[in-house]
Amino acid sequence: MSRAGAHRLLGYGVVLVVLPVAWVLVRASGAVPALLVPDPARVAESLAAKVADPGALALTVSRALAGTGLGLASGTALAIVSHLLPMVEPLTRAAGMIMRCVPVLALSPLIATFFGYGGPAAVATAAILSFFPSFALVGAALWRIPPALADVVRVTGGGRGRLLWHVSLPVALPELVQAAKLTSCVGVLATLTAEFLTANDGLGALLARSQGLLDTPTVWAILLTSLASSLLAYEVMDLAERRTRARLSLHKH
Repeated sequence: MSRAGAHRLLGYGVVLVVLPVAWVLVRASGAVPALLVPDPARVAESLAAKVADPGALALTVSRALAGTGLGLASGTALAIVSHLLPMVEPLTRAAGMIMRCVPVLALSPLIATFFGYGGPAAVATAAILSFFPSFALVGAALWRIPPALADVVRVTGGGRGRLLWHVSLPVALPELVQAAKLTSCVGVLATLTAEFLTANDGLGALLARSQGLLDTPTVWAILLTSLASSLLAYEVMDLAERRTRARLSLHKH
């Protein structure tokens, strides 16, 4: 494990210790209404009874995975097209920047109009947020091909297709994994937001119902679950990125 990863895990451990203590102290002080800071035992009960229900948690996670994968694949495919056809690169980059800069809440009506409500809108939201990192990082990597490697392929009679398959894509693979790491944090949160606005199932819909009923323990349980899921996804992809870069480094030698 890298030093940065060890420091992050240490930080997580400190938070896991400090947060419950601070929670109890805030409740005991009475500075914040009990409705806003519920009893930790009730939060744990809601976590076990509602949030951990496979009908909600698994549905949201599966939508987040599908949307993130679709976004990464679309961004990578468009980066390859832009690399092979440089004349379309300014147009695709402008479209990607527009989607990246517009807030999700502003896009929600358009997403619902084009993709429908519920699950399709949640998957589309995660895909849109995952698109630009892979497009930008993979696209930049494709233009950083070592000239010596490109010359070797050309000398052996290889064309652009062989250069792309045997050189460009392997060089760009770590950047794709890095894009997946960067988007892993927002995948679950984007899906949760879309479900909150448009769906009748999943954690987002459960959050909307719980908020309407002033069921604060369930609200906190959902928020903590989504946070833990995002952090877990980030750590998994961080490990995948480091192993990918290390393996490619060994192949170079």
